[in-house]
Amino acid sequence: MRVRDIRYVSSQAWPYPRSLMLGFRAVAVDESTAPDGEEITEVRWLTRDEIGSALAGDGPVGLPGPASIARRLIEHWYQEPSGTAVRGGRSAPLAQESPA
Repeated sequence: MRVRDIRYVSSQAWPYPRSLMLGFRAVAVDESTAPDGEEITEVRWLTRDEIGSALAGDGPVGLPGPASIARRLIEHWYQEPSGTAVRGGRSAPLAQESPA
């Protein structure tokens, strides 16, 4: 996936020794992306309404837990005024990690 306007948002400790997970936001240049089949098993684009429903617990997908940096990134994006970080009415992709 090609992105632009990359900016740091936050970080959190990672459960491996001396590791840190960094959270960034970016704007997709195009919507072409594909899972790698190992670390990322599924990728799909969701609308703002679908993300809102998921945040309310009624959505088409489950979201990461509230203590995770991934959840904070999703909430941060959703709380922005509509259209400020959206390409074609779609959100950034939701990538599902494979179980460890």
